[in-house]
Amino acid sequence: MNVFIVTGASKGLGEATAQLLLKENNELICIARNDNEELVRLAQELGVALQFMNEDLSEHEKIPGMVMKIIKSINKEKLEGIYFINNAGMVDPIKPAGKSDPESMTKSVHLNLLTPMLITNEFLKLTEDWDCKKVIVNISSGAANRPIYGWNTYGTTKAGLDMFTKSVGHEQETAANPATIISFSPGIMDTDMQGTIRQADKEDFTNVEVFKNYHEKGELRSPVIVAQKMLDLVLSSTMENGRVYDIKEFV
Repeated sequence: MNVFIVTGASKGLGEATAQLLLKENNELICIARNDNEELVRLAQELGVALQFMNEDLSEHEKIPGMVMKIIKSINKEKLEGIYFINNAGMVDPIKPAGKSDPESMTKSVHLNLLTPMLITNEFLKLTEDWDCKKVIVNISSGAANRPIYGWNTYGTTKAGLDMFTKSVGHEQETAANPATIISFSPGIMDTDMQGTIRQADKEDFTNVEVFKNYHEKGELRSPVIVAQKMLDLVLSSTMENGRVYDIKEFV
């Protein structure tokens, strides 16, 4: 049995990932603020165990207890592998420094950076003696590597997440029962986040027309295609611990 925990699973890349994981011998735990009735229906139809946990992951103080609840619910005796995919994230606030409100910046840092850090910390602590395949995937962004006008908070959180991934990967090299942790940058996809980006004011996000053109010209990748490439990597034996991967390496 393989257990997959996917955050932000109600839509976008998280939903596509969960759909592809609805297979025999898999159990899914999906974490999101809202349920996805179609995913639940598909899981029932296919006879795959799926649980939805309704959580606002920006409320970081709840994270340790949530992870403990998940880990305690898993039957270690039948476990072949456990995979934690930290997909939940937000691009707001899309504003240059000096114009963002503190609440939006704080929520973004909590959801995009602090939450996956806390999840990873608790996951590694609670599974330290588990002798099975353990994988953590952090969803990154190209914004981690270059400054984009109006994305100062988002880019900073993703850059921090990549460094956290590299650091933990390095640490796990000497662990008795190591986990493999990677970052995966999915590129531009046809998701609700892209819709949010296209609605930004030009004075806040100078590249807004570029992103509108991506949509109009059909240049946004399908989340299903990205999810499949990511899972092909995650389920392989070729992952390098602590590495930041980019979808461009696989398409």
